[in-house]
Amino acid sequence: MIDVGEWLASRSPAPPADLSNRMSSLVGAKQCADESEMAALFIHAAAGLLASLSDDRLAAYDLLTADALVTYAMEASADDPSRLDAAASLAMQALSAVSSRGGQA
Repeated sequence: MIDVGEWLASRSPAPPADLSNRMSSLVGAKQCADESEMAALFIHAAAGLLASLSDDRLAAYDLLTADALVTYAMEASADDPSRLDAAASLAMQALSAVSSRGGQA
């Protein structure tokens, strides 16, 4: 089992504290069976953030967090090309399924 919070804390270089805390609040208290499960967790959390974006400046922080989560999903999958392909496909599907905001960010 992988402790997601510990895995995130082990990243180097470490992300800024606010970003790290935000990601941990979304996914850090979970356990995953393997890197593929952890990548999916990160991707779905990122898609959830994108789906709930507000129309104010705080949305930029959620966009940054979503980007970091997808980046870590790819990092978690990078040791095995088949996992990386699967994670990339899942990311494309999950992120493209987020409804359009009519051109609004």
